[in-house]
Amino acid sequence: MFQKAIPAPGETQAAPARTKQLLTYSRANCFRTCPRKEYLSYGLGLKPLKDEGPRRWGSCTHLLHECADTGDFARAERALELIAAEDAYEAASIRTMFELHARYQGAAEDGIVAVSPEIEFRLDLTNPDTNRSSTYWDLGGKMDRLVQLRDGRLALMEYKTTTQDFAPGAPYWQRLHLDQQLSLYVLAARRLGYDVATVLYDVTRRPLLRPLAMPVIDDGAKVVIDADGARVRTKDGKKWRETADVTLGYVLVTRPETVEEFADRIRADVESRPGYYFARIEIARLDQDLKDCAAELWQQAAAMREAQRSGRHYRNPSACYSNFGTCDYLPICLLRDLETHTPTGFVREANVHPELANASEN
Repeated sequence: MFQKAIPAPGETQAAPARTKQLLTYSRANCFRTCPRKEYLSYGLGLKPLKDEGPRRWGSCTHLLHECADTGDFARAERALELIAAEDAYEAASIRTMFELHARYQGAAEDGIVAVSPEIEFRLDLTNPDTNRSSTYWDLGGKMDRLVQLRDGRLALMEYKTTTQDFAPGAPYWQRLHLDQQLSLYVLAARRLGYDVATVLYDVTRRPLLRPLAMPVIDDGAKVVIDADGARVRTKDGKKWRETADVTLGYVLVTRPETVEEFADRIRADVESRPGYYFARIEIARLDQDLKDCAAELWQQAAAMREAQRSGRHYRNPSACYSNFGTCDYLPICLLRDLETHTPTGFVREANVHPELANASEN
């Protein structure tokens, strides 16, 4: 349960009415990846009906961290039950990794005081050169956690899940020093009145283990049958045969791995190499980093507004395929009349920022 060490500045103030569009890190990043994708996703509100596993895995893990901070364990259980109804193995993977995270990463939090769980913000987007507020955009987002370190400094703690290599010195960490999201959150926290000094980046590797076909055991031995379905013995007839042989038509009888066995296998792999699955480092943000971020956000917002004004959102074919898979919007990218027609496999959502409570756009 969260114990506030420092009160949130302005936490009792009512949020003002908003009429401007919301620029989040996700939206800006989407535009940088492919303006056409940003237009389809945020401009038209088209969202794929299928929630891909990796995204769902990460979203649920974030939710579990939030629920643990607020003590809302019933909400966490409901989320896991919903996923289990669709894929019990995925739910078991999420639950097991979250429990192991608490064991291996929790020890590193001794002396760290939790200040606030997820902090949602909506602020004016300002020109860093003139301090003038944009007439079209607000800046929005949600920070994972605010903590006070042992030395008294305030830090943002960001939870991430990935399948990428994050061994010491890997490009994963080098990229973080350029990550606009971290700079954006430090900027926002300071504008909210928090004197944030650094970022703690907590990363969990998503297991790539998959459910296995387990051999059926009977009478202390694996079951192998012939083409007629009869159980096969060894040549001397003294023992049951335990290996298949395609040439002889001998088949090893298997059964699906149970959810419990799958979770135990994940647990054993993590316990054998926790450093492979969990890491946490401090990512510093210099004043110049924050100035660069503010300038980049203003520049990107201007480019996005120009695309809206002209009605031209160019495509980036290089983004159709990536290490994360095929773009969800590739099947509809060339379609016309999407402003009035919702294609099969998609839904049109009025709220394009469902993760944020104060995200309405008029």
